Amino acid sequence: MIPFTFLALLILASYLIYHHVIYPYFLSPLSSIPNAHLTSPLCGRWIEHKRSTGTEVLAIDALHQKHGPIVRLGPEELSVNSIHGLKVIYTGAFEKHAFYNDAFVNFNVENMVGMVHNAPHAHQKRMLSKTFSKSFLQESGDLQTISKVVLWDRLMPILKKAGNDGEVLNVLPTFQAVGMDFTSSFLFGLRRGTRYLFNIPEWIIWLEEYEKFKFLSRDDRYMGFIELWCMELCERTEASRIEVLGDEEKLLPSTNPVIYDQLQQSLLSQKELDPRPLNLAIASELLDHLVAGHETTGITFTYMMWELSKQPKLQAKLRKELMTVSPSLRYPGSSTGGDNDLPSPSAIDALPLLDAMVRETLRLHSPAPAQLPRITPTTEKGTTLHGYDNIPGGVRVSSTAYSLHRIDEVYPHPLEWLPERWLQAGDNIHDMRRLFFAFGSGGRMCLGSNFALQGASLKYGSSRMRLMNAEIKLVMAAVYSNFTTSTIDDEGIEQHYEFIALPRGRKLMLKFTPVDD
Repeated sequence: MIPFTFLALLILASYLIYHHVIYPYFLSPLSSIPNAHLTSPLCGRWIEHKRSTGTEVLAIDALHQKHGPIVRLGPEELSVNSIHGLKVIYTGAFEKHAFYNDAFVNFNVENMVGMVHNAPHAHQKRMLSKTFSKSFLQESGDLQTISKVVLWDRLMPILKKAGNDGEVLNVLPTFQAVGMDFTSSFLFGLRRGTRYLFNIPEWIIWLEEYEKFKFLSRDDRYMGFIELWCMELCERTEASRIEVLGDEEKLLPSTNPVIYDQLQQSLLSQKELDPRPLNLAIASELLDHLVAGHETTGITFTYMMWELSKQPKLQAKLRKELMTVSPSLRYPGSSTGGDNDLPSPSAIDALPLLDAMVRETLRLHSPAPAQLPRITPTTEKGTTLHGYDNIPGGVRVSSTAYSLHRIDEVYPHPLEWLPERWLQAGDNIHDMRRLFFAFGSGGRMCLGSNFALQGASLKYGSSRMRLMNAEIKLVMAAVYSNFTTSTIDDEGIEQHYEFIALPRGRKLMLKFTPVDD
C-alpha cells in the first residue's frame, strides 16, 4: 500500500506540474502564441531582466521582427505590434496596469496618469479637457503672452548671444528649461511660473534631483526635493491672490494660472465626492504636467535640431516656409506686442514642412518609446488578438512606440528621418496617422498634445499632448527663422530607451549662426 504521505506528495507534485508547466505551455489560451523565451510560459524573469537592464524596448522590437505582431513575454503578458492591436487594446478602453499607480502617483495621491481605472480618469480628464482643447489654446491670450515672453525675452537673447560670440550650447538642458518655463507659466501664470532660462546652473541642479526622483518609490519621493518644489509653486500661486508682488514679478505681464484655477474650481465643486486632500490632489496632477512638459518637449527639440543640423539644405527649405508667416518671427521681438507680435497659432499650424518635421521626429525619436501596459477585461468570451481567441481577463498587454513606428509596411525606410513621408504619403497617410503612437492612443493618451504641436489635427491626440503641440512648433519656427544650426559634439546622442528616452550622453552641443535678412 502506498503510504498516505507519499500519495499526498505525488498529488501535490502532479498538481504543481500541471498548473505551472503543462497548462501554461500546452493548454492555456496563450500557449499557441510565439514565446519571447523558452521560459516565458513559466515565469516573467526573462522580460523583467530586460527591463532592469534597460534593453526591453530593443529586445521586444527584435521579437516582433522575428515572430510577427504578437509575442508572449511572460505567463500572462503579451506584446502586440499592429494597428489591429492599437484598436483593440487602446481604443477598446482596457484599463491600465498597476505599473502606472506605482510609477506616476505623486504626493501619494492619485493623478490622471496614475489612475488605473477608467471611470475616475475620465472624471478628472473632463475637468481639464476644455483648457487643453485646440480651440481654447489657439484663442488663449494667456498662452500668447507666455509665448512672447519665453521666446523674445528669454530664449532668443540666449541664442543671439551664443551666435554672436561663437559659443556652443548644450541644447538639451536649455530647451528642457524652455519646456518647463512654458508649462509652469500656463499652469501657474507667468508671475508664479519658473524662470529657469535666466538661471541655467540652478536648472541643472533641478535636473539632477529629478533624475533621482524618477527612480524613487512613491513613499521615498514623498515630500522630497521635487514634490516640495511643486508644492511651493502651488502655495505661491494660491498666496498670490492676496500677496504684494515682488519687484521682479511686477516686470512680467500678468497671465492667469489657467490650469491651477480650472483644476481647483472643478475639485472644489465636487469636494463631497472626492476624498483626496484638495491641496495634494492639485499638486499631484500639476507635478505630472510639469515633469512631462519639460522632459518630452526637451527631447523632441533636441532630436529635431540634431536631424536638421545634418541637413543645411533642409534648414534653408524650412526657413523659406517660415518666411511666409505674418507677422514675422524674426528677432528682436517684443513681449508687449506691436509690430513684433507672434503669428497666430493657426498660421504656425498650417505650415506643412514644419508639421512633417515635428511628426517625423516624434516617430523616429519618440520621447516615450517603451511599453504602455493595459489589462485585458474579464468577459464571457475573452479577448481576441490576431486570431488568438479566449484570452482571459487580467493579462498584461501592451505596445511600444518604438516598434510601431518601425513597421515598414506603413513607414518605408523606417530607420531614416524622412519628413517628406508625411507630405507624400497619399493613401497611406491614414495608416501612418493611426499607427502614430508618440503620445499613446485612445482615451488614456497624454493630456497635452496640442500644447506640443499646436493643433496638428492629431485624431488620436489628447489634451496635454495639445499643449506640447503648440510649444514645439512655435519654438522650432522661431529658432529656424533666426538661426542655422550645426553640430559640434553629438557623442552619446543615441537614446536611452527607458520609459522616457533621453540621449545617453545627456547633451547635444550645437552652434547657432544668425541668418542674414
